[in-house]
Amino acid sequence: MTLSELQQAVDQFDRARGWHAVDPAHIGLHLLEELGEIARELLRRTAYKGGDGDIAQEMADLLILVAKLANRLGIELEPAVSSKLEELNRRFPVETGKAAIDRYNATLKEPRED
Repeated sequence: MTLSELQQAVDQFDRARGWHAVDPAHIGLHLLEELGEIARELLRRTAYKGGDGDIAQEMADLLILVAKLANRLGIELEPAVSSKLEELNRRFPVETGKAAIDRYNATLKEPRED
């Protein structure tokens, strides 16, 4: 599914239920809630108690809410994401990015290799 297809599917889902007019601020609050659930699950998995939640479902919730907010604000995600990736490639060339991750890994007790 492309980002455009995702936005269309979310729009159809919302319109069928009358949810397409939800205030963008409320969608933003739901985004924060979902992001918090993802953060909690990551904490459980990496440093805490061992995770058993379905992080894929939480990430799907987050992506759906991003599409919903983009729809409400009239933003087409595909060109926005493409433009942002081009900007990031200009701002962070490969060599710069590799140097940055080396500095990051040096701060960790157990550097990640993946």
